[in-house]
Amino acid sequence: MIKDMDGFSLDLDSKPSIRDIQTSPLPRVVESYIRYYASGNSHTARAKRLDLKHFMEFLCSLYGCSKIEKLKVSHWDYSSVQRFVDHALRKGESPSTVARRLATLKHMGRTLSEKVAGFVNPAREVKPPRIHAERPQAIEQQEVKVIKKKAVTRRKEKDSFIRMRNETIFNFLLDTGIRVDELRNLRMAQLDENLEWVENVRTKGRRYRNVYITSAMREQLKAYLEARAEVLKKFYAKLTKTQDRLLPLFISTYNAVAGKPESFLMGSKTIWRAINELSTDTPLHPHLLRHSYAVDLLESSNDVRLVAQALGHSDVRITMRYTQRKDEEIAKALEKSRKRAG
Repeated sequence: MIKDMDGFSLDLDSKPSIRDIQTSPLPRVVESYIRYYASGNSHTARAKRLDLKHFMEFLCSLYGCSKIEKLKVSHWDYSSVQRFVDHALRKGESPSTVARRLATLKHMGRTLSEKVAGFVNPAREVKPPRIHAERPQAIEQQEVKVIKKKAVTRRKEKDSFIRMRNETIFNFLLDTGIRVDELRNLRMAQLDENLEWVENVRTKGRRYRNVYITSAMREQLKAYLEARAEVLKKFYAKLTKTQDRLLPLFISTYNAVAGKPESFLMGSKTIWRAINELSTDTPLHPHLLRHSYAVDLLESSNDVRLVAQALGHSDVRITMRYTQRKDEEIAKALEKSRKRAG
């Protein structure tokens, strides 16, 4: 048996042959991959699990298996992956969704090929569908002002800690551009004393970056931290600095237990609802605030690499999406250039 191959645990001999791999149950490989790379309730983890579920269901149909448990690794080859991609597109799935499903298969194949000598990634040569890159949707500055005004009004109507926390989260996401999972897992230990930086924020690629907090955000964050300290007095007779450093920056007291820092974590859905309830013209969600942060920073700096670093992107090509322009913007720029030339 091979154990702890960075997530893979297969019922094979210590030195498996290609035949051993090919005849192994595919669901076992998938389960091992999920345990290490797709556990938890993050959006990425759920998407990976769904991608693999769709793929195995397709393989069952393709090879006439009565149940998924009968699938072998040998069923997973270049041809089956290519046919899966074609099938998903014919079924009407968007190119971006199909590309994501393929990326999951490529990653699983690459991981297994790195751990088992001689295994070739079956999805390596399959090409993803071409996707027309559009600039992600962002909130216009005028609407941001309306949303902030709504948040202030809601807090005046009911001056509760939860509404203050939710308003602070909205402004914090817009100010820093961090992801939901990054925000919910922030600990007080990551805040510097001057509230200027959040240190060692873990990205999706398991890299770390420091995130800057602007001076405009610091006063509200300071007020939130004072209110947070008052709430925590109900759980700690005397909260020491060491104890506080282990607690989340943004807390939920629902089912919270003193001495268990993890019990104070907010759920991803709770954060989503906190943002969505501030919607005005545009239905809000946390990632939309990240897009808005990116677009605003790019327009003010004209520096794609700076934006890539601020967002924690490992590849600047990901950030290039924000440089895309609408047809109307191209037309307006051309008209302006022609008038200047004439």
